[in-house]
Amino acid sequence: MCLLLLAVFLLSISSSDVSSHQEYIKVLYVSDNCSSVAHTPCDALSVYAQNISQFNNAIFYFIGTSNINSSITIDSVDNIALHGMLEVDNVPIVKCRNHKSEFSIKHSSHVSLSNVSFHNCYTRLYYSQNITITGSSFKASPDDYGVHVIFSNAFDVNLFSSSFTNIIVQFLYNPPKETCHHKLHHYSLMLVNVSLFGRMIEINLKYSTSYNLSIIIDHVNISKRIDYSRNGSIYFILHASLFNAVVTHSSFYDSTSAIGLRIETMRYTNVTCDIDGVRLVSTLLIEDSQSFGNEWGVVIKGGYTRFNSALNIVIKLSAIFDNLNGGLHIDGSFLASTISIIDTKLAGNMINNILNCHSIFLSNVTIANSLSTGLILIGSIVTVYNSLVFRNNTGVTGGGLQMNATSYLVFSPEASIKFIDNYASYRGGGIYYDTLIATCPFQSLQFNSESPVSFTFWNNTAKVAGDDMYGIITSRSDCNVLLNITNPIIKTSGIPDKLCYCNFKNDVQYHNCFYNIPEQNIFPGQSLKFNVALFGLEYNAEQSSVTDGTVYVFIDGVLVNHTYITSNCSLIKYSPKQPNYTRYQIRLSSDKKYEYYRFVQSYFTIHECPIGFNVSNSQGICTCSQSVSRENVTCDINTLNITHNGLLWIGTYHTSTPFNANATNPNACIINEDCLLYCSPNPVTFKLNDTDAQCVDNRGRLMCGSCRGEYSLLLGSNKCGQCHDDYMMIAWVSLFAVMGVMLVLLLIALNLTVSVGTLNGLLFYANIVKLYEPVFIRERTIPVLSQVISWINLDFGFEICFYKGMDSYVKQLLQFAFPFYLWIIIIVIIQVCRRYGKISRLMGSHAVPVLSTLFLLSYTKLVRTIVIVLHKREVTVQCTSKSIVLNLWYEDPNVEYAKGKHAGLFGIALFVSIIFILPYTLFLLFSPLLEKYLSNYRIFRKLWSRFKPIIDAYSGPMKDEYRFWPGLLLVARLPILLSVTLVDSFIRSHFFLLSMLQTVLVIVLSLGHCFSGVYKKRINNIIEVWFLFNLCIMIGLSVAFKNHSESVNKIWYSICLSIFTASFVSIIVYHFYLQLSHMKWYSALLRKATRTIDDQELLLDSMHKTVDEQMKEIIPSSSDVMRDSCESVVDLY
Repeated sequence: MCLLLLAVFLLSISSSDVSSHQEYIKVLYVSDNCSSVAHTPCDALSVYAQNISQFNNAIFYFIGTSNINSSITIDSVDNIALHGMLEVDNVPIVKCRNHKSEFSIKHSSHVSLSNVSFHNCYTRLYYSQNITITGSSFKASPDDYGVHVIFSNAFDVNLFSSSFTNIIVQFLYNPPKETCHHKLHHYSLMLVNVSLFGRMIEINLKYSTSYNLSIIIDHVNISKRIDYSRNGSIYFILHASLFNAVVTHSSFYDSTSAIGLRIETMRYTNVTCDIDGVRLVSTLLIEDSQSFGNEWGVVIKGGYTRFNSALNIVIKLSAIFDNLNGGLHIDGSFLASTISIIDTKLAGNMINNILNCHSIFLSNVTIANSLSTGLILIGSIVTVYNSLVFRNNTGVTGGGLQMNATSYLVFSPEASIKFIDNYASYRGGGIYYDTLIATCPFQSLQFNSESPVSFTFWNNTAKVAGDDMYGIITSRSDCNVLLNITNPIIKTSGIPDKLCYCNFKNDVQYHNCFYNIPEQNIFPGQSLKFNVALFGLEYNAEQSSVTDGTVYVFIDGVLVNHTYITSNCSLIKYSPKQPNYTRYQIRLSSDKKYEYYRFVQSYFTIHECPIGFNVSNSQGICTCSQSVSRENVTCDINTLNITHNGLLWIGTYHTSTPFNANATNPNACIINEDCLLYCSPNPVTFKLNDTDAQCVDNRGRLMCGSCRGEYSLLLGSNKCGQCHDDYMMIAWVSLFAVMGVMLVLLLIALNLTVSVGTLNGLLFYANIVKLYEPVFIRERTIPVLSQVISWINLDFGFEICFYKGMDSYVKQLLQFAFPFYLWIIIIVIIQVCRRYGKISRLMGSHAVPVLSTLFLLSYTKLVRTIVIVLHKREVTVQCTSKSIVLNLWYEDPNVEYAKGKHAGLFGIALFVSIIFILPYTLFLLFSPLLEKYLSNYRIFRKLWSRFKPIIDAYSGPMKDEYRFWPGLLLVARLPILLSVTLVDSFIRSHFFLLSMLQTVLVIVLSLGHCFSGVYKKRINNIIEVWFLFNLCIMIGLSVAFKNHSESVNKIWYSICLSIFTASFVSIIVYHFYLQLSHMKWYSALLRKATRTIDDQELLLDSMHKTVDEQMKEIIPSSSDVMRDSCESVVDLY
């Protein structure tokens, strides 16, 4: 065949040479500006075209630019040449001025066109013969899609070294127009060294056996096609015509919206010039060519009716690579042809397809680096000669090769096939065979051949099943080929053939599976759960390997569900819709049949809903019961979990009785209440038998009121922690005892009491900050700063475990104990001072002011403790038949209010309130009135004389008219203390609490301003205003930074506490100075230093005194004697 094509090629060359050597009788010159042309005769092209038939055997030399304003036709001429004369490398131009301009050659022969450039010209050459175009170019603008160069029934056409830019080149071959040939004529079409940019070449053969056409396309390059017709850069349209075509050394590339090479067959039935006895056998050879960077590389496709001729297509020594949507696509649905692909590489394409083609031959073909399966065979039969290699391809089903059930690979005796480094994201890394029945897609070209076919699998992987092969059984009787698998071990799998019960602990193998599934008990809406695995036969049918597939679920013999599982021990869930509380049979099968080895069987029972759940009439599943249901509460029957948004507590009433979450008890009682104190503010998921998950800080039980498990309530906070030493309580008691004594002695030594007037504002600030600590900030900042505040409030300041098992009851008792202990110490000291004078002189007059100071320090702590003890909460318990309201202690709802051990605590709180809190508050607030009106009565005078030192300690620093001020500051604490103690949530009540505090501060500051200072000493007024002003600043900062991060809040809070601590230290230093100033040794030291300075000054003055002045020093005056004999009233007192 190649020799025949070569003969035709040489014949056409020789005929072309003969014509080219003919002599031209006439020499003519063509130019639009003949005045500048030295040669004659010269005229415009349009002038010559009017009588072109007179110019046979003529050569036309084009000079400069020739414009075509209307159509020009060269008709019925013979042996003419259109040749461009080069002028300083400027090629002559023929330019069409508008879209209606056309340059045509028809009914002519031996026409030569060379060295001419046509611009925007619609060019037609038809019904002509021996046309040669050499060294010419045809150009159009990129936006002009209507410019064509059309060869219609132009025979023996030769295109040499020419270029086409944005031009569609069409070769149209039809039957002879006038008379039919009686014998077979041979014509040729030759394209050599032709380049085309931006458009396409179309070769349309529609002439049947009217003549034979030989086509040679050599070194033709087509690139950057930019029209969107989706045809090929070179497009063969074959209508059952007789031809032989060779495409060699050509490239079709970078047409991202078009096909590189497209071959499409169509049937043409209107041919009337067929020559009898001529067999319609055609050949198309594509050799040593490339198609890359296109939308598709090569597409071969049958037309709408069956192609009724024999067509042989050969792709040889070529490369199809890096095409965007696909490399090779063959659709042989209506294609009666044989396609051979030899010594060719398909690489880097998206995909390669062969569809419905039964005559495909592959020899020494490599398919590599495909992105969506190396090769897909659908309804095709592919014969393999020599080697077929699949390397580094990627796909979903089938990384290297994908075949459907109607496709086969037929191997010659010398054939070999390799699958190397292929990957499938689903099944079949090397090969995927898509079939519902295990079969063999491999056949031998020679029946009963004993020559094995070499199969090599290396490093292929599939994510789900079948690293090397999936779905292929080579041991079946329908497989007449012997396989020589070079690998010692290959990984294969197939369609599900068996099913069994498994567990996740063992490596899933068929031999360690089970057919008996444990019986299950569920509630309406719960899912049945089964761990099962599917197994498919391996390629040799001797073993089974785990695979993926569909599992069918039958209940009492009725198909109710099907579920896809992956290739491992997989969990299947199914929620039965059966409404009755009874026992059912369930079967899981790998198909819809009841073959024993393909299903497993078990039973399940549906029970009534567990505690907290009821059957929904609309859904038929267990949902939240009426006692549990509320806004933002959801219930999941599958996990038995209840979920809410936080600050809520849901549980059974008797939480101390353990029960299983699966328990069904219609008489169970449920509590569903807001829990703003110790419950989590974040979304919570829990089970009714584990309600502690709703709590924070290791708290638990009913409404998070107690500590869970082995935890104990900590001193210094409301958190629960673990106690690691049972004897630490002795150490803590000893420490508290020593600290109490040291505190009292410190107050006495420094006279750090309310009688000086410096502590009222400081204590008010410390009390408020301690109460508002959770409002200002959720976490403690610098430990030392927070502990200073705690110590002033008579709190320990550290989170410590006092003893194992401590609860809220004992903690509140300790809150009473420590202030009482301090009172006892100072009272004992006062009594000892009365009896022993030396001790009295040692203590001075500070004992009673210290007692008054301890009363004030204890007041806020005791009032808050009393409010906590007396705080009651009403909780509704919802049972099935009725609802019960319980009175519980708010601090620990596990304790009934005023009953049991809370009754004793309740009594202590009332006792302290009546004996101390109420009298102390009234006594301090109304002391000026009591002193003014009741002290005149003899019955009250003696009683008043006992309490007057305490009153004087508070009101002594005040001006006489404002002696009520300490009582006013005491009362100002009450609304703040009550609001902070009784509020449910510091987060929700943030602005309310700050507003309450700000209101109290404004009232106090306003009264102090109206009174122009209530203290005798101006420094005390400044100190009190300073602390009140700092509280106002803290309120402003808390509002400003409420929505900021916790770290920002820590910064400003630490700064405020640092300022307070510095102020507190300054006050201590001031008191220390006052105490030193009353010490005799300090006064003597100070006088001695002062006297030394005075003596020096006196010595200097005496040197200049008069006689009278010196006599006066010797005899003092009477007035001086009287002044020296008087002592200060304060000193006497």
